[in-house]
Amino acid sequence: MDNRNDFQVTGHELGCESVEHLVDHVQAICAHERQRIELVNESEILRLRLEIAAWADEEKRIGERLRLAPPPGDERLRRREMWFVGVVALALTVAGFFLSLLAFEPFRLGWKSYLYCVGIALVCPFCVDKCLKQWDCHPLLKGATAIACVAAIASLMLLAVIRGDLVGQQLKDTESQSVVIDDGGPAPQNDNHFYDNALPLLQLTMALLAVAMELGAGLALHELKRLGADSDEDARTIAQELMRVRLHIAALGSGIVTRTNEGAVFEERFQRDFCRAMLTHAGRKALGKVLALALCLTLLSSARVRADEQLLNLVIMIDLSGSVASKGPDGKTDFQKDVAAAADVLAQIPAGTHVTVLGITANSFAEPDILLRANMPQDPGYFGERLAAAHGELVRAWQTRSDRLSPTERQTDILGALLVASQLLRKEPTSRNLLVLYSDMRNTTDHLNLERLRAVDVEANSTALKRHGLIADLRGVSVYVEGVDAAGLQTDQWDRVRRFWEAYFGGAGAALATYETLHETPHLGR
Repeated sequence: MDNRNDFQVTGHELGCESVEHLVDHVQAICAHERQRIELVNESEILRLRLEIAAWADEEKRIGERLRLAPPPGDERLRRREMWFVGVVALALTVAGFFLSLLAFEPFRLGWKSYLYCVGIALVCPFCVDKCLKQWDCHPLLKGATAIACVAAIASLMLLAVIRGDLVGQQLKDTESQSVVIDDGGPAPQNDNHFYDNALPLLQLTMALLAVAMELGAGLALHELKRLGADSDEDARTIAQELMRVRLHIAALGSGIVTRTNEGAVFEERFQRDFCRAMLTHAGRKALGKVLALALCLTLLSSARVRADEQLLNLVIMIDLSGSVASKGPDGKTDFQKDVAAAADVLAQIPAGTHVTVLGITANSFAEPDILLRANMPQDPGYFGERLAAAHGELVRAWQTRSDRLSPTERQTDILGALLVASQLLRKEPTSRNLLVLYSDMRNTTDHLNLERLRAVDVEANSTALKRHGLIADLRGVSVYVEGVDAAGLQTDQWDRVRRFWEAYFGGAGAALATYETLHETPHLGR
């Protein structure tokens, strides 16, 4: 027996088994991570779908406003078009009256026929207009217009055929013998079948003309009422608003697709990188692969430790004043959206984060309202399981505490809350300081009342606040201002308040990252 060959066979089998064992473990890790990503994204996908449904209702409502609004353009041109459409509707109605009168004339009904004809001439346009109004269906309007157009063109074509037959008959009569000569034999017979041939075509023409005229009169009446609609809304403004809503719906749909495919994208990228690594290092020994894998894990662990050295200090401020209690188109108040956005932030904060949720009240500095404080574990776990569990506990704690909150404060002391936040944010060079505000940013205190928009003087207010020591020390702090409601403000008024806060944060030494009306989740990654 050759023991050397046995050892070679055994080594080959061990090498194959080790590679297969490694591949199985890698695939298991990939599958579990994909499932985790899909489970985490389920709640966000559901929220996005519900938000899309709410915005779809808003889109329908704006579309109805746009349909009822008068068309854009010069008022005199619109009046001229109204006159033209009115004349067309009247002419078609009168033509329908005379066509009906022509049909009743052989029956000699007397004055009754006039009454019947008036009703016949008016009922069809009226019914067409009511049908289009009640159904409020654009395809129905297009279908009625198409039918009237086809009927009118077909009737004109039939009339052209009748005219052609008439000309042909006249030519035949001209060529036929018009004088009878004595003893010239019997006169040739003139077979004139013009009326027999033209009668069915004429009947069909009259029917098509009746359909075209009555539908045309109804459509003209409907268009006349639309042009004469009295509305203060501008069609161009409504169209722009509708476009913004549709773009927002498209962005939400894109978010759903991204989160739905995130697990599959991760798996494909993982498998690609793994296969590439296997092919690159296929010629190396199994021991070399194990050492390389151990080295990679060591480097990843050390990189994670180095990343964790710079911890995150996060302060979230929630507006509790009555100014955020107004409901939006989706039926939710700005306060409810702020609470939900804060939950989204808490669900994705990194490991080692020190987080504080602070309420903005009428007296934020003298009586700070600390809603929630927590420290996230610095070790997220090998697969992030510890960090995921901490996220779940933190979100549940926030939901429990936020259920007892309500926006009932009569004033908004944002300046005092910023002073408290400057004390909560640590100044160590190894920590990153983030401040997230969910508020309409309308401070209403004795030193600064932004509800009086005439008082929004950037330079004067900044000087006065500095004199009273109301500008917080926010050096090295990144500030995200979200959910700045513009209800009751014009665009220039909202922009004036924004410029004031830009000047304030600049004087406080902070970096203002965002200032927007949407309730977006800031990027908290390192």
